[in-house]
Amino acid sequence: MMDARKLIVTLCLATTYATSHTGAVRNADGFRVPSSTTLSQGFFFFSGNFESLSDGSPMAIDGYENTRTGNKHEVPSNIPSASGAIQATYAPLDFFEFGVYQPIYYDGQVKGTDFETTGIGDMQVYGKASLLTEFPLKPAVSLEIFAPTGTKDAGFRPRRIWNIKDGETQAYTYGKWSFATTLFLTLDLFNLVQWNNYIGNFSTEYVMWGTGLNLFPYKLISIIFEISGETKITKTKISDHLINDSFRLSPAVKLHLPQNFNLLFGVDIGLDYFRGAKTSNGHLVKRVNAGEDMSYVVSGSPKISMTLGVSKAIDFSWKDTDRDGVPDRLDMCPGSALGMVVNNRGCPVDEDQDGILNIVDDCPGTPFGVKVDYLGCPLDQDKDGIPDYKDKCENTPEGMAVDEDGCKLDTDEDGIDDNADQCPGTRKNDPVDAKGCPLDEDHDGVVNENDACPGTPEGWKVNPFGCPLDDDRDGIPDEVDSCPGTELGENVNKDGCPIDTDGDGISDLHDQCGETPKDYPVDKNGCPLDTDKDGIPDAIDQCPKTVAGAVVDSLGCVMDSDFDGVPDHLDQCPTTLPKVNVDEKGCARNAKQNLSAIAKEVKFFKNSDKLIASSYTALNDVIMLMRKHNFTLEVIGPEGKINSIGEYLNGKGFDSNLVTLTPNGTTIQLIATGVKYE
Repeated sequence: MMDARKLIVTLCLATTYATSHTGAVRNADGFRVPSSTTLSQGFFFFSGNFESLSDGSPMAIDGYENTRTGNKHEVPSNIPSASGAIQATYAPLDFFEFGVYQPIYYDGQVKGTDFETTGIGDMQVYGKASLLTEFPLKPAVSLEIFAPTGTKDAGFRPRRIWNIKDGETQAYTYGKWSFATTLFLTLDLFNLVQWNNYIGNFSTEYVMWGTGLNLFPYKLISIIFEISGETKITKTKISDHLINDSFRLSPAVKLHLPQNFNLLFGVDIGLDYFRGAKTSNGHLVKRVNAGEDMSYVVSGSPKISMTLGVSKAIDFSWKDTDRDGVPDRLDMCPGSALGMVVNNRGCPVDEDQDGILNIVDDCPGTPFGVKVDYLGCPLDQDKDGIPDYKDKCENTPEGMAVDEDGCKLDTDEDGIDDNADQCPGTRKNDPVDAKGCPLDEDHDGVVNENDACPGTPEGWKVNPFGCPLDDDRDGIPDEVDSCPGTELGENVNKDGCPIDTDGDGISDLHDQCGETPKDYPVDKNGCPLDTDKDGIPDAIDQCPKTVAGAVVDSLGCVMDSDFDGVPDHLDQCPTTLPKVNVDEKGCARNAKQNLSAIAKEVKFFKNSDKLIASSYTALNDVIMLMRKHNFTLEVIGPEGKINSIGEYLNGKGFDSNLVTLTPNGTTIQLIATGVKYE
């Protein structure tokens, strides 16, 4: 019960550290490989994560051994293991941030040991400085200090590679003060892809490294792919340390929510997931339990672990860009003029200084010194819409249209002011009526009152009623008719030319085949040409000179259905079996290969359905052909007689799937179906 409570506490604190140096969700970008960016000045960043390390394998590869007695003890695979951390970061400057990172660990109790199951890891205090640049490649550097605050004699699985020592190992702490430096480098491509990288050194003995792609880092959903790890530095076998120490592949998805809030789900896949956990690839751990030495082997990284993370940034900045005494984060009117009096939201009290407060000023931005009314708008005593300080024609009659100077407006200069002009766009010097409208609005020579077609384009020839001339009466005026003289009744397009819907060169009026495919040769009636009269148009006829009466396929070529070399229209035996030698009529030269000839040899006793002896010889010939050519036989004739034939064939192993009996007529017919010609 106590272990369960401790596990719940750990889950509530919910963070991830596991066997990693940088941890998860160190900033708003990336998963285990953070970007080089630092927080903006005055921002506070908080993150918390939870990682399940129970990957279905025992925490020790081959159990643990009591060094004194040599006894081996099994470590079950169902013991839970989890990690977490909480982080807080603050940026006093745009290019510098500092923070604290506190890991929290939990391992289920391993039978035979008295190690505590829940504890804290070494607290990390760090500072990070970035280089502010407009280039897409951005560097940063950090210094980390690790305090030996981790719980001793707790946990079973070492959380850091450097916790594993030649002497006694502590799972949750390095045991002494230590330092690390890390270099970060981020390449930002068009705000669509971030390539994040870091490399660092811990206590001069270990290298921490990582690289990863962060796709769509500024969109609602980011997709992350990373590789990271920690490698011990030795003079020999660096490659063994590289793959056996902490080494993981880390895909993740991050959701960017409003108010600088982020959610993350990630997965770590260790190399043992692919190659299996082996003692030769593991690390020997030496511990002291209840006064007795013990040892066991652990993997550099769990096979697989899953991470849930949450983070949020809060703006406490004090920048005041317009120097109005209100910080930018609270300033609802950024850009206030220097020295202007503003309220507690940064907005001017009387921005145009006309004596009317902004809150009731209907005309903000009035020039300095202009007289205004009680609403803050410039005075306009003649109410012509032009304020007095711009009005060059004072006392204009109310309602008169005026120009920008407040003077009478006659835009088209027709003598009628715009206020009374019902046709304000009249051409200059055009004669107009009292309403300012042209007497011949379309300038076709026919006055408006007699013009049956107002709006005729200027310059077009018209009839006495003012309508455009159309000599061929196709509905298209002569001025734009590209095909004058069109036949009466012809459907035409907008250019006055006959419509040819199928594009075969024959207008629709004369086209008897109105849907001829494009590029088909046609006759004078617009129908596809068929020179050899075989029913296949010349455009797709691959055999254009077929003889009259020949049976052709869809390409217009003579058909030979049984592939015997005799065309179907000349073949008197159109179902000759494959590879049979035939005569000029297409019939088998050997009667035993001709089902029609064989059928004539199948005979019965007079007034009986019983086969005579010679019929069995004929049917045996049929059987030979069926087995050779693998076809289905249809027997047609009087019901009793064909039943006798069917019984004989059934006795030879041919059931109803291979032999079909069709009662019809008085003559025996044998027909092969399903013949395969090659």
